[in-house]
Amino acid sequence: MPEAVTRSTARRVSTAVVVLAGLASLAWSPGTTRHVAWKAVGFFPPDLARQVRKHHRLYDQGIQDGLRLPPAWRAGPPGKLRDALLAQARKCSDDLRRPVPLRDLVRELGTLAVLVADANDPLAVTHTDPRESSYAGSYQDYADSILDRVRVVYYGRDPRLVGRGQLDDFVGTTLNRSRSWYSLLGEEFYRTGSLRDWRTFDDRSVAFGIAGVSLSHAMTDMANLAAWVWGSGGGLVPTPLPTPAGHRGPTIVVSLDGGFPERNQPKRGAPVMPTSKIQLPPP
Repeated sequence: MPEAVTRSTARRVSTAVVVLAGLASLAWSPGTTRHVAWKAVGFFPPDLARQVRKHHRLYDQGIQDGLRLPPAWRAGPPGKLRDALLAQARKCSDDLRRPVPLRDLVRELGTLAVLVADANDPLAVTHTDPRESSYAGSYQDYADSILDRVRVVYYGRDPRLVGRGQLDDFVGTTLNRSRSWYSLLGEEFYRTGSLRDWRTFDDRSVAFGIAGVSLSHAMTDMANLAAWVWGSGGGLVPTPLPTPAGHRGPTIVVSLDGGFPERNQPKRGAPVMPTSKIQLPPP
């Protein structure tokens, strides 16, 4: 057998091994995927967000359905992530127009959120780096470790999708953006010439920046798809927040935590503070 043919065969086998490894192990963990899926709900159209919170267990079941999808449906070529994402988005839109019970739609949106997260994961959309299998698991652990530090932001309404219904272009832009960051992760893990431990990365690293921006885009893309689904079925999609005159680029809204979440809890039980014994003078 000619040496050139042998080398070509070896390259194809090596590429196949890398691709299969990539399909079998996506870079974001179920916990990180669920985190961004629920973050997105805060930017859904208000009526839809209320339905998701009302049927929160079904939204979580939909997320679990998505996590159990065949690996080839959750990865880029030769996987079918693009086709799976488009099909799921259109299913949600068609279901709302049919219509189906809103609880069923909520579950399907949970599955859609998983595919949106995958589309924003650089290590899910392409598998051309022979070293990927050596750091994919480490990137998963790293992304989990920074969730309490990274600030996930909402980049605003996408008029192509929500205004003009250009779903294919919207999904293509998402996949191309994630693909453009893929090689940077491999370079970060091998910056010193050998595989680096993710615990040595600080918050100024390329990995931190890519993870933060990817999670923000995943949240924003899911919120935009939810608005498109809801609007296509006749639901109210409020006008976006106003921006200053002359503003260019996306509108960025920070999802804030904290406050007084207990204010929405049922008021039961004894008061925390004792009853005041102060007697006010008569009027």
